[in-house]
This record gives sequence, C-alpha cells and structure tokens, in this order.
Amino acid sequence: MAKGKSSASSGTRKKHARKAAGGAQDGVPQLPKDKKVKGKEKGKKGKEVRKKVYIAPVKPAPARPDPLDTLGIAQVVPAELLVVLRRLAKKDSVTKRRALEDFQADWTETAKAEEWRLSAVVDALPVWLHHVPSLFLHPSRRIRYLAVTLHSSILKLPSPVPERLFAFLRDVADADQAEYIVGTWCMAAFDVDRQVASYARDSWTKCTVVSTVSEQDSRGQKLHLSDNTLCQLWDLVYRSLLDPSAIYMSVNPPQPVAPPPPPGRKGVGGRTSQPTVNDDDLSGRTKGEEDEENEEDRAARLRIGAFGAAQWLFSTYLKAVLSESANYEEIFKSLDNPALWSALYHAPEAPFVQDQLQAFGFNQPGVRRAAWSFLSTVVQSSPGHLAALLPTLSRATLRSAWIEPDSGVRSAMWQPLMLFLKGYPSSWQLAATSAVDGEDDSGSDDDEEPPNEITVSATVAAQGPSIPYQEFRQFLELGCMGTPTQGYPAVLVVLSTIPSSVLASVSSPIQTLFTSFWAAVDGRALSGLDRAAASAALMSSVLECSVFMSRRLLSDDGEALLGDEEEGDLTMTARTLMCDQVNRAWEEIVAQRLKVDEKLAAEYLARTLRAVTQIDEGIADGVWDALVSSIRNHLRAKDQPIPTLLSSVVKVFGSAFPPDTKLHHANNALTEEIVRSILSQIEQTLGEETGCNVSEVASSRLGSFVSVLDTFGSELFGNAELVSGIDETVYKTAYRLLIFSPRILRVYFAHRGDDERRSSLWHALLHALAEHPEELSASLSALLDIATEGNLSAVLRPSADELDNAVSRLLLASSQGANDSVSLTLLQRLLENPDPFISRECFTGVSTTICATFSQHVNDCLHGHGSATSVDGLLSLLRTVARENVLATMHEQSVVATLRDIFVFAYVIPSLSTSSGLIGSLDVASLWDNGLAKLSESMRLATVSLVKNRLQGIIADCTVPIRLSTFVEKMTNGIPHFGEEMFGDVVLSQTKLDDTLNYLPGQSSGASLAVIDPLAFPGVPDEPNVEPETFDQTGFSSYARMVSTLLLYFLQDRDLARENIWALRHFYALKVYATDVLDVPFATSPVFAEHTARGELLRLIRRVDQIAAYLLAEDYEQGWLSQVASRLGQTTVTAAQQSTGVEALLRVLIHPHEGSGVYRKSRILRLVLQHLFSNASKQDAEQFVTLARKIGNTAPHASIAITFSVTQYAPEPPMLDRLRNELAATMFGIPASRANTEGLWTLRRLAAVAPDPESDVVFLPTPRAVNVVKACQQWITSDEDLDEEVDSEMTCVFLHLAPILQNVPGSHWDLIYDVVENNLENCSFEEESTLPLLSRTLKLIIAIEDLTSTNRSLRGGWDDRRSAILTMVRDLVAKKPSDNAISTPLSVCRELALTIVQDLPQSLIGNDTLSKMCHLVTDASAYVPQMAYKMLREAANKRTEYLVVEASVESDETIPLDLPAELIQLVQNSFLDEDVDASSHNHSIFGYLLTWMLVFDLFTNASLKVKSGYMDHLRREDLVTERFLPHIFSILRLYGGSAKAVKLDIWEVDEFYLELYSTETPIGLSLLAAHLYYRALLLVPSLIRNWLLDCRDRQLSGTVTSYTSTHFSPAIIRAELAQVKDPSLAAELSDETFTVKVANAVSEITAAFAVDEYSLELKLKLPPDFPLHTIITKDSNRVGVTEDRWRSWILGVQQILTFRSGSILDGLAFFKKNVTSHFEGQSECAICYSMISAMDGTLPKKPCKTCKNRFHAGCLYKWFNSSHSSSCPLCRSEIIQ
Repeated sequence: MAKGKSSASSGTRKKHARKAAGGAQDGVPQLPKDKKVKGKEKGKKGKEVRKKVYIAPVKPAPARPDPLDTLGIAQVVPAELLVVLRRLAKKDSVTKRRALEDFQADWTETAKAEEWRLSAVVDALPVWLHHVPSLFLHPSRRIRYLAVTLHSSILKLPSPVPERLFAFLRDVADADQAEYIVGTWCMAAFDVDRQVASYARDSWTKCTVVSTVSEQDSRGQKLHLSDNTLCQLWDLVYRSLLDPSAIYMSVNPPQPVAPPPPPGRKGVGGRTSQPTVNDDDLSGRTKGEEDEENEEDRAARLRIGAFGAAQWLFSTYLKAVLSESANYEEIFKSLDNPALWSALYHAPEAPFVQDQLQAFGFNQPGVRRAAWSFLSTVVQSSPGHLAALLPTLSRATLRSAWIEPDSGVRSAMWQPLMLFLKGYPSSWQLAATSAVDGEDDSGSDDDEEPPNEITVSATVAAQGPSIPYQEFRQFLELGCMGTPTQGYPAVLVVLSTIPSSVLASVSSPIQTLFTSFWAAVDGRALSGLDRAAASAALMSSVLECSVFMSRRLLSDDGEALLGDEEEGDLTMTARTLMCDQVNRAWEEIVAQRLKVDEKLAAEYLARTLRAVTQIDEGIADGVWDALVSSIRNHLRAKDQPIPTLLSSVVKVFGSAFPPDTKLHHANNALTEEIVRSILSQIEQTLGEETGCNVSEVASSRLGSFVSVLDTFGSELFGNAELVSGIDETVYKTAYRLLIFSPRILRVYFAHRGDDERRSSLWHALLHALAEHPEELSASLSALLDIATEGNLSAVLRPSADELDNAVSRLLLASSQGANDSVSLTLLQRLLENPDPFISRECFTGVSTTICATFSQHVNDCLHGHGSATSVDGLLSLLRTVARENVLATMHEQSVVATLRDIFVFAYVIPSLSTSSGLIGSLDVASLWDNGLAKLSESMRLATVSLVKNRLQGIIADCTVPIRLSTFVEKMTNGIPHFGEEMFGDVVLSQTKLDDTLNYLPGQSSGASLAVIDPLAFPGVPDEPNVEPETFDQTGFSSYARMVSTLLLYFLQDRDLARENIWALRHFYALKVYATDVLDVPFATSPVFAEHTARGELLRLIRRVDQIAAYLLAEDYEQGWLSQVASRLGQTTVTAAQQSTGVEALLRVLIHPHEGSGVYRKSRILRLVLQHLFSNASKQDAEQFVTLARKIGNTAPHASIAITFSVTQYAPEPPMLDRLRNELAATMFGIPASRANTEGLWTLRRLAAVAPDPESDVVFLPTPRAVNVVKACQQWITSDEDLDEEVDSEMTCVFLHLAPILQNVPGSHWDLIYDVVENNLENCSFEEESTLPLLSRTLKLIIAIEDLTSTNRSLRGGWDDRRSAILTMVRDLVAKKPSDNAISTPLSVCRELALTIVQDLPQSLIGNDTLSKMCHLVTDASAYVPQMAYKMLREAANKRTEYLVVEASVESDETIPLDLPAELIQLVQNSFLDEDVDASSHNHSIFGYLLTWMLVFDLFTNASLKVKSGYMDHLRREDLVTERFLPHIFSILRLYGGSAKAVKLDIWEVDEFYLELYSTETPIGLSLLAAHLYYRALLLVPSLIRNWLLDCRDRQLSGTVTSYTSTHFSPAIIRAELAQVKDPSLAAELSDETFTVKVANAVSEITAAFAVDEYSLELKLKLPPDFPLHTIITKDSNRVGVTEDRWRSWILGVQQILTFRSGSILDGLAFFKKNVTSHFEGQSECAICYSMISAMDGTLPKKPCKTCKNRFHAGCLYKWFNSSHSSSCPLCRSEIIQ
C-alpha cells in the first residue's frame, strides 16, 4: 500500500470527521467505548484480545483551481465556449450533461471544418483535462458516456490537438494531476457500463503505448507510458481497489464546512450546543447528482473499473516493463493484502480478514466477477512470484469459491480456480491451517518464512477437519450450488488437488466424500429445469471420482485415505467403493430419481467398467457381478415391470466392450439369460391371465418384455434354439397377444424373416377377428397398427373374405352413427391400407357405397337437412377412397356424379345460410382438384357440364338457402378446372330469364303506387292467372335469385356486363319490383315475399344503380341518340340495321307487346332514358318526341314514358310544345261517352308532358287552358259516370293549369273547388285505391293556397270555400290508419295533408284536437311527425288553456285533470328491445320522443293545480320511472357508465329546434333525448328524484347524478333564476310591500315582505346539482309571526317545490299569499304607532276590552311602569282586572 493512503472504509472516515467536528471544541479527549467481547474471543484462553488499530482517515485534498481562471483561458476562448466550460464545473448533472453535449456538437464535430474552432479547442484543453477525472468517475452513466465519447472525439481531431494534450500531461500537469487523468482514463476503459467501456477502451488502446525510454519525442501522436507512469497508475488503481470513496472524494472534493459557533453560546439546559454534521455534507455532492447510485454501488463500480485496469496492467504491460525492476516486487507485495481479496467473498465479513472490515464483494456480484478475472491474470502472468502470496490467496480463494451463491460469478470462477489449484495444490493445506488459526495474530513481519508442506500437513492432521474441505463437501451436497452442469465436470480436477491429509481430516474419508455426492439426490437439489443434464453430470462425476479414488487407494498414498477406525486391504476397499457406487447409480436411475438418458447412463457404466479393468481385473469382476445381481433381481420381481434401462445397458455393453474380451463374453451370456427368462415369463403371464382384461401389473410387465425383446431384435431370432419356442408360443396365444400385448406381435412380424410363418400367423389373426365381432374395435385397431408400423402391406394378404362382413358393419356404423368416431377411424385406417385385410372386390363395393351415401347427404345439406357429423365422416372416407385412385375403377356415370357432388359440397355448401358448423376442417377442394386431374378429357368435360346444370338448378331452386354474394365470390375465386368463364355460362341464360320475366305480372298489386310513380297508373290492370311464386328464406323468388346472381357476377366482371347489356332490362325489372315492395310493403309482389328484409332490398337497388350507371355511361358520339330514335321508329329493319347493345334494349322496351308487361316496360324505359338524356341535345329530344307520337297508338305506355322522360330529363324541344297544344285541342273533340277511354289516355298524355311548375316553360296558352277546363266541365256535367282514374288525371291536369288560370275570371274556379271537395269526400287514408286521387287533390290545395297568398282576386272566392275544405282535410288527418297499411304513398299523402293543416286556423283547433291527432307523431315517415308537431303543440296549448279555465271555475261536475288517454297510450310503448343506437335514426324512436315532447308541452302555461293533476297522472301510471327514464338513459348510453355516455359539452340542452332535425345527423336523437331529459328535470323533478332514491344500481345512480349535475343542472338553475327575474312573470308578485331579489353568483333568491320599517325575509338556495337535490329554504328574518305559523309556511313552500314540482314562482306566490293574509286587517299599536314591536318583533295582540284596540305586550309593560297604572292608554279603562 502506498504511504499516506488509508484502507479505512467510508463509515470509518465519516466517524472520524464527526469526531473532528465535534470533539475539537471541548479540549477533553473522547474516551472510546469498550468493545464487547464476542463469543469466540471469550472461549479463547491464553490469547490476548487484539485491539483494533487506529487508521487515520484520508485528509481530503484541497480543491484544485480551475485553469479557466488561473491560466487566463477565460480571456482567450470564445464566449460561447466559455459558457460551456463554466457549465462543466457545475454540480448539477443536467447542466453537466448539456455542457458535454454542446461541447461535442458545437466544437469538436465542427472543429475539423473550421480552424478557429480547432484553435479554441486547443486553448480549452487544460480546462477539459481538469474535469476529466470527475467526469470519468461520475455517478451518472449518461455523463460518463458523453465524457468518454467527447474525449475520444478530441483525440481524433487533427494536429495539434493530440500533441498539445499529451504534452500537457507530460510537461505541464503535476504528478498527481497526471496520475488521476491517466488512471481514471484507464479505469473508464473497464467501466461497468459496456458502452462507456467500449468507447474509453478504444481511445485508450489507440492513444497509449508502453515505452522503456524515459524521454520521448514531444510531437508524438500517442501517450508514452514509462515505468514511473505505470507505477503511478498502479498506485491509483490499488488505492481505488482499497478505498474507492477516497478516490472519489479526491476528484470531487467536498465544499468547505462552515466554522462552528463560538464556545460561549449555551443551548437549552445550559449545555454547549454542538454543531450537527450531516453525513451528506461530507460527501460534498447533492442528492440530485447521485440519484443514480448509492455509496455502495459507487464503490462497486469504481472497484470493477480498478480491477479491469489492474488486469490490463498485469496481463499486458507490467510484466514486460517492470519484471526486472524492484517496483515489480513491491507491486506483488501489495497484493498480499487480505482486504483486497475480500472482493472474492460474498458475505459481509470475510473469515480470512482479521479486521472488522466489510468484504468488498458483499452484495456486489460484479465486483466478485472482476476479482476472479484479476486472479486468473495474476496466476497466469506471474507464476514465479506467487509463493509469498500463497497463504493469503489460498485462504481467499478456497473460503470464497465453494459458498459463492451467484451463478454468474461461478461461471467466471471456474477457470481461475482450476488454474490456481492445479498450480498450487498446497493451497488446501495452507487454507486449512489458516482456517484453524484464523484468529491468530497476523501482524508478523513480512519477511517471515511461510511454513513448509510437512509442517502444514502435520498441523492439519492435528487440528481436525479442514473448513475449506467441509465447504467443498457442502458444495457437493447442494448440487454444486445450483449449477451442476458447470460444477460437476470440475469436481474431478478439484478432487485431484486435495491432499490426502485434507481428505483424511474427517472420519471415513471416502464414504464421507461420496455421501456428500449422493446428498444432492436425497435432498432433491437437482430438481431444476434441466434435470436430465444435471443428473447426467452427477452420475458421470460420481463414477469418474470413484475410479480416481480407487486408483488413489491403490497408490502409495492409499493408507492415508483410510480413517482411524478403518482397517483392511486397500484392494478390497477399492472394490467395495466401486461396487457401492455402481449399484447406487443403477438403483437411482431405475427409481427415476436420477433422470439420465438410458443410453447415456449405459455408456457411463461401460466407461467405468473399462477404466476399472485397467486398474485391477479383480475389482472389475466384483463390479460386474454386483451389476448382474441387480439385473437378475429385476428379472425375478413379478410385481414390477422390467426397467427399460436393462435392454439399453446390455445393448450398449455389446458395442462398447471389445470382442474376445472377458467383459464381452460376460455380456453375451447375460443377454442369452435375459432372453430366455423373458420368454418363459411371457408364456407364464398369458397362461395366468383369464378373461378379456389383463391386470395392470401383467400389462406393465408384458410391455417391459416387449421393450427388451425389441432391443435385441435380430439377435433373438438368429438363435435357432429359441425360434421354435417363440413360434409355438406366438401361435398358441396369438389372439390373446393381440388383445393384451400387440407389441409382441409387432416385434415378431418385424424380426421374423420367414414369410410363410408370418402369413400363416396373419391368417389366424384374421379368422380370430371374424370370430370375435364384439371385440372388433380393439383387435382390429391393434392389427392395423401392426400392419402399418411393420410395413407388411406388400407381404400379407387375406386368404378369403374373412373381414368383409366386419367392414360392412363398420361402414353402416360410420354412415349412420353420428357419434361413432371409433368405427369411422377404423374404417378410414382400413381403407388407407386395405390389401392385408379385405379383397379388392370388397374394397370397390365399399367405395361405391360411400360415394352414393355422400351424394345423398350433399342433397340433404343443400336443403338444410344435413348432419354435420355424418358429412364430415363421409368426407374422411371419401378422401381415403380418392387417395387410392378408386374413382378410375368405378363406373363413368358414378365417377362424374361423385365429382359433381364433391364440387357442390366444396364450393356451394359454404355459401348456404345454414352452413355454420356443417363443414369440418377437411380440405374438400383438394378432392375436386385431384379427382378431376385423374380423369380423361371426355370425362372431365362431362363432369363440368353436369356441374353447370346443377349450379343452374341450385340458383333457381328456392328451397336451397344460399347466400348469393358468398356463392358468386366462391364461383369466381379461381376454382381449379372450373374457370370464371364457365360460371358465366351458368348465369348468362337470356332466353330463360326473358321467359321467366314475361310470365311474371307486369305491375304490383299496390294500387297507390301512382302517388310516387306517375307511370304506375291508378287502378289494378287485369293480370294473367299465374301460380303463386315460391320464395327462399330471404324472400327471393326464383327469378330474383337468378337476376341477383347475374348482377353480382357482372359487378365483378364489368367488361362482360358491357357485352351483355340485355341484362339491364332484368336488373331494372328487379329494381322496380324491389322499389314497389319498399314503398307498399303489404302489397303482393310476384318477385319478393313479405318477409324480405328491407336492408336486403336496399342493397339490391344500390347494386342495380351501380351497374346501370356503368353500362349507360358510355361516351357515345354526337347525334347517336337521334339516329337511334330514328331507327326505332322504322317499322322494318334490314340486316345491316340490326341493333345491339343499348339500342336493342330500347327496341325490346318500345316494341308493342300485349299483356301486363307493358306497365313494367314503360317504367323500365323511363329509368333507361333518364340516364341517356343526361347528355342529350334538343335535336335528340325532338327525335324521341317524334318517336313517341308515332307509336302513340300502338304502344301508348311506351309513348307516355318517352314523353314524360323528355319533359323531365331532356332539354325542351319545340316539338314538345306542339304536342301539348295538340293534346289540349283534342280534348274538345272527345265526348263524355269516350271520357273513360280516349279521354283518360288524353289526360294521361297531357299530364305526362306537363312541365315542372318551377320551370320557365309555359304549359299551355291561357285560351287552351280554359278550353281544357271547359272540356272537363262538359264531362262532369254530363250524365256519364266518370271513372275514378279520370277524376285523378283531371285533378293532375288542374294542378298544372291553376297558375295559368289564376288571373282568368270565370266558373272554372268553382269547378275546380267542386272537384276538390268531391275528391276529398270520396278519398280516405284507409282506402289505398283513393290515395293517388287524394295526393293530387292535396297538391292542388297547396297550389291554390300559394296562389291566393299573392292573388287578392282569387283569394276572395277561395276564402268562402277554404274553411270547409280545410276542415275536411283536418278530419282526414285525424283518422289513424291501420298499422298494416303504412306505406310510402300513404306517408306522402299525410305529409301533404300536414303541410296544409300545420298552419290550421285557431278556430279549427279544439281542446280535443290533441287526442284525435296525436297518433301523427308515430307515423313511419321521417317528416310527418315533424310537420304534425307544430299543430299538435298548439293543440296541447288549447287543451291546457281549457283545463286551466275549468279548474278555476267551481262547478258541480268535476273534470279530471289528466293527460289525454290517447297520448298516455303512446308513451306506454317501449323500444328497449329494439336497437336504440342513436345513429340508427329509428323513426319509431323519434316518434316516441315527440310524444313525450307533447306531454311536457301540456305543462306550459298550466296552473299549479293543473300541473299537479298532470304529475299525479304520471305518478299513478308510473310512466316517468318505468318508461321515460329507461328510454332516455338508453339513448344517452348512461347504462354503460360515464365513459360511454353521449358527450354534451358543446351542446345547449335547454333548446332544441325540431325543424332543423334530420335523420342524417348522427347525434340528432341523442340531443333530442337530452332536451327531453332537461324538460323533465325542469317540469317533474320530484318524479326523477324519487327514481334516484329507489335506484339500487349504484353505478347507474352515480353516472346519472354526475351526468345531470355536469350537463343539466347549470342550465336548469339559469332557467329558474331567469324565470324569477322575468318582469312579465314576476309582476304579480312584486309590489310596494313584497320584493324579490336574485343573486346569480350564489344561485340564491330572497323574498322580502315589508311591514313598517321591518321586513320578513325568506331565502331559497339552489344546490349545484339542482333538481336532484331540493331547494334549501332559509328563514333569515322572521318578525311578527309565531314560530309554528312560520314553520307551516316554510313547509308549504317546500311541499310545492319538492313534491308538487312547482316552480319557484309558485312557491313565492304561496308565501306571499300567506304573509299578506296574515298581516291583512292588523292595526298599529297605539303606544309605539308600529305594527311590529321594536323590542321582540311581535304583533299587537293584547286587546283592550273596552275600546278594542290592541297593543304590544312590551309596550303595555313599559306603559304600566311609566304611568304607574294598569289603564288603557286611550280609553283609560282598566286592562288588568
């Protein structure tokens, strides 16, 4: 140790520092406390207790001045760099880190490119080197990393940076500074952090070189390390190892401690106050800087770096440079320090260190690993200098190695430990001696000679067991401390180094040693994850050590291994040792306590036997006999199976022992003995067992016999003497062997070379199976295993049809028994390998039966009647049959049908809606692919054709529940041997589709479709008698399925769709039928059933629109439409003019065709022309009008469709105006007798060409319009009965003529009004056939209303008829239609009617209007409820007004103040079972919420009495708690907790504008529900409070409370306060005596009643969560009122606010009424002239019986005292008598 340095711990230095700080004041030396005598020291006699030597603490070095100031560098470097360098000196870790990062980024990385920055870095080098030691040893890993990377970057800078840095270290820096810079640099190269160490070691290796020359060139690029430098480096490293805290303090000096206060100051109690020195202050570091590690971890980190540096010094340079100098010896002497090697020890106190010093390795595995690595370097680098160190090293290594608990340390320990023990075996004796004399004085002179080996051996023998040896045995007992795979291979080496004297220090040395070995097994120390490897390592080590100890016993030193109580022959002792250990290993493996691989265990035993043979053959014979004895014992034990180790051992021995050796012959004899014994036991066991079941013991022994026999294999059947007995035994018990132990038969078939014998035995087994059908499952399964595992399929064959009947039974059980998986498995296995069991004819018959059964099951599955288990089983069998290529041997028709069914099952069945769980995991598609690949070309074509026909039938068959989208996707998804074009052949059947469409009715039975489709003429045409259609599960007819399939196919292949535009007719036809079903659900449709899902129809319509937009969006050349129209008008068409594509489609739609299809064709034609006319010109439109005129007589429906399309979608052509005038002129020529025929068609044509009323096109000239009306008037006034269709078309024409005739006076308007009234009388919402006429009439009324609003002359005539007409409309709306009659036409009519009545005059709204018309809010239309609500709200106000008047008038007849019964019936509905997702915009939910809106509207402007009646009705019916709140909470999603609730942060819940509500707004329903909840809280808060009190769901209650108080309470509080402040509402309360004040900030209302100069005050406080908590009532000032009366008033106010849901104004009105009536008629006191007494605040209540005046009691008392009389102040009569 260097002079002046101390090895004291940090605790010792702190203690001395505290003494120095506190004890120096007194002048009286502090006496040290007496040290307690420990137990060990008490027991020692004759030895003086050694006193602890005082070690002076290291005096902290003074802080080295910063070169930044002392060298004037601050005036040289740039300001930016100066800031960085100043920050390096800061104590804060964050500041240091940022300084290092800035230095690296801004200066070193840019210095190469900018010369001035390089010069600045050169100037700053002294400052950097000043901070290097503290940075390299800093606690923060990040700072150390940044420091070493910055240092490496500085060294890589170009010249002159490295030269100046090394020159500073060599010439400028003093010895201490250079020592710390170089030393910490070297220690950083071995830092505990790998990244830090990597950068530091790289710079250290590249920039340092060892030199033997004292002076070097000053311009060198490397730092030359001379011998003096290396000595200084070792000195720093050594001090870092012993006292790292001192080194850390040196590079981080503490802050100066403030001087203590003067001694004259006294503390409490007269004692001199002593300054308290905090331990943290001594370190001079803040906790923030050292938060990454504590003091122990810092010491460990520095020691790890120091050990690495020391290892580098010894391994690389010290030996080369200093080996010849005296410094080398001094360095080695410094290693003779037990405290240094305490780094190897894991416990707190090392037993080989005398001072009470904590071991350096305690709780620091990293330190211990570094110490072991350093020991390895010392042993290898300087073997000749370790003699003086042996006592210390021996004690340190051997006392530390065997008790090391850390596996990582043990991994690093073995190599240095082995090197040390092999090089210095005497260390065991030295360690044993020190273990005994551990407490002796170790302070002897250094030049004392170490004891020789003889002396040491004698000392060991005399002093008893060696402690290191005991720890080594404990190490073995614990399974090498948990690392057996590392420890056991080294045990033999360790054992070879232990001297005999150490081994003999215990009684029975050999037995004790191996007892320690086996203790690991007894104590289950090897029960780890890798138990097999650990057990193998133990067994190998035990056997090797046994052989080694045997050799040692037979050596010259053998006598020393015998204990004092042991005597005898050494050879016999070695023999006993080997026998015991081999037997113990055998028993442990057999008992499974040692989990060793049997083959590996046999190899270990064989190796041991060979090794013992080389030592002594007699010992080897004894070991062999002992092993054979154990084997025979296992063979004779009948209650236990034979261990499988036996066969492995014998087999390994046969190959391990050389031929013609004694061991080899002995092993052959043992093998024959084992085989004979097993054969006899097999026959004996089978003879003893009776019945069908074998005992568990016999079964296990038979299994063990098989293992042994199978091991010997060919050797068994190569012995001629044994073969005959084996054959006889197997034949005699063949079937019993098959049942009990089939493995024996497997061994026989596998190794018996005689095919004749094997075939004979096989036939016997097949006959036995046929004779025992009850055991077929078990016996056949075993026989299948034998045939499969033995590869006997090519050798064994059945003699006849032994198993044919059994196979038939298996097939029947497999196809019918859904749960008979055993039979299925057996049959499948048999079909996979049929040749050894059944004939080829039987196999072919079974295969044919399987195919036929599969076909039947496929057909059942197609119709939803299949069994999943049966189909899966048949598929398994079918796969087996197909694998054997049996299809090629079957009949051609059967093969084709089977492959067709396989295709259907593979690709069609998965598309069924009922296929869930029907198909197993088998890959059925491969059966189709492989089967078709094996067929010829002709059979392949036949199969594909059959598949096409079957697919067409499946598509058209409504009994097959197929999912069309999945089906089409499957068919077009690349099926092998069935391309997409083949599926096109299936669906592209134009003739079949045309025939089916022509057979269908042309128009739906819904007579009201004319309301929404002008081409669906009113009235039901005569339809042909057709049979009722059948529909599938989704409601599709056969035609719908075929067209939908084609549609889905075209959506995937649009190029093919463009080639087949004819299909667009069927697509549009399907759309027309789907639209009719959606519009009129109750009407009978020939294509779709009533149960067809609405969503399915909407998806179908969207798909049709997609494909139509694609097909009709082709960019045609200009004038193409005109040419098409021209060709379509030709009666004859040449072959060259044959049309294709769109033109052909139009020709089909326009071609005259009798029957019902004309209605459908006209509607389809309109849809097609709507697309085509989007880019049409006037010329094109002109041509189509010409075409319409030409075909007007032959195809009237098509003609109307064309003219209507031109009018609506094409530019206005001149021909169209001419056509209108022609039609108008034709009207005069049609007499009334032809009005129902020719007149009807003329009106239809005229209505079709009527332009949009919003357009600028004039329908007809005024005279023409007047003539049309006159013609209609002539028809009406005639005696002919006009059909309803004529009235409807006439009304439609009047609608377009009304704007033209508005300024033309005449009787035509009276005619129009009469028509309107007549139509309203004949129409009804309940009659579907009248809806077209009603809709046109209502449109005409709306048009007249619009015209009269701006035309005064027209308004006069209309006002006379308006009231009657509106009354009729109101009465129509008031009638609730049937739920089954809801349709789109009906909703349109109701919307039109509501458009009229929503602004109904007040005279037409009565108190019963709400009851009659409240059903409108439940209409299915999205607009009817909104439009009706405005009128119903007025009706609600009317009813409330009526009830308020009736309730205020006293009469004999009591009117119930209840809600309308019809409204109550509506709110009692529920949608909780439906989808209540607010985004679904369910119309029923919207209507239900509007119903509650009307309920709350009834509370508006209602008196308190009426409100109470309403609320009692709600409470009585339990509507709020059972209906309203559950629905509202569901929509607001409060049942899912606050996290899932609807967010209302950005919404105002107190207002909702219903006219802005839209179903397209996702949040709409939620906001409406929130507004309703707000109104409920405002109007009926008591009912909601009652629900909250009764709620038992704490989560829901908490969610509702939080949600309400957050989003609703503030709005309600504002509304209540605003109501009180509203002048119009509070006018009735406020007067000269009663005032109301509102404090918005605190939500408080004060009502004051003035009496004289006093005021009677009542305060109402609204809680933050109002109305969930009631209003708090306070009586702030009560004067002139008794307490009982005041309480009754307060109670009344609380009842109104709490239980009657009254408003605050209602409560204040009640309070004012009571106060006013109380003070009304009260007179002033004649004494004080006040009504309220100033003394006690009471009223004058003491009367004078004479004058009847009243006085205050206090005033009378004062009067009596002052006047000295009891007379009345006024009349002077006595008051007190």
